[in-house]
Amino acid sequence: MRILLTGKTGQLGWELHRQLERGYQVLAVGREDIDFIDTNFLTSMIRQMPKLDLMVNAAAYTDADQAEREPFAAEAVNSEAVAILATEAARRKIPMIHFSTNYVFSGRRSAVPYRESDLFCPASVYAKTKVDGELRIRKILEKYLTFRLSGLYGIHHKNFFTEILACNRRGKSPRVVDDQIISPNWTPLVAEAVVDVIDRYFWGEKIPWGTYHLSGGGSTTPHEFARLICEKVNDLWGGNMPFPLPVASKKLRTAAKRPKFSLLDSTRFNTLFRRTLPDWREQFLYFFGGLDPKCQTADGR
Repeated sequence: MRILLTGKTGQLGWELHRQLERGYQVLAVGREDIDFIDTNFLTSMIRQMPKLDLMVNAAAYTDADQAEREPFAAEAVNSEAVAILATEAARRKIPMIHFSTNYVFSGRRSAVPYRESDLFCPASVYAKTKVDGELRIRKILEKYLTFRLSGLYGIHHKNFFTEILACNRRGKSPRVVDDQIISPNWTPLVAEAVVDVIDRYFWGEKIPWGTYHLSGGGSTTPHEFARLICEKVNDLWGGNMPFPLPVASKKLRTAAKRPKFSLLDSTRFNTLFRRTLPDWREQFLYFFGGLDPKCQTADGR
């Protein structure tokens, strides 16, 4: 079976590639292979690809603040490119897997996690382009899976975890917001759940197509998560990383507005695919339990 995987050098794409190539022929492409902002070139390249059995789109414009300054680039990658891929999947009569974000919701809640049926209310350019991508794939394809994700982190790409390490390696105490509610998820576990669904499809299991939330349970704040990272690093390697400083969201003045509450209810995924991601804290402890100290630095050294 041959799978087209886009976004191979991104955080999720890298991990999906690593796991998928164990059992499938993976045609993996990244920004160095195809410019997803050049939609005409993307259309031409996708059309020329050999026979495919599945498309997995992990390519995305994820810098929310930069998207405010480059809305056309964000739209090209997060919406136009998604439509191009979906159109080609429909032409080839194959399914497509796509990834979205908890940012598609307003974040005005304070207690009840968002479900798949809740209404969109994007508050940033990045979020709006992700909503557009979701809607376009729905219109084009019947056999698709869109997984909305939350707070991915790991060691192979720039993310919250590596940014905290990088800041502290310079001897600085990062300023981290303490008034947002999040649920961090370790990228390898998320990728593992997605690959399990792909396995089920190729084994002939009937797949309930549609949109799913894929996140572990529990909640924390970015500041508490950053503090836990520093505590764990200091405990494991006897360091003296300075702890993060709490700050209110409004004082950071980021270009893009973040949802104050972004928890996702994954009951639908858990029930239909009979698989559940661990609580965010359990994921974090598992992550550190198997972490190679040689791979700790943000710059990969």
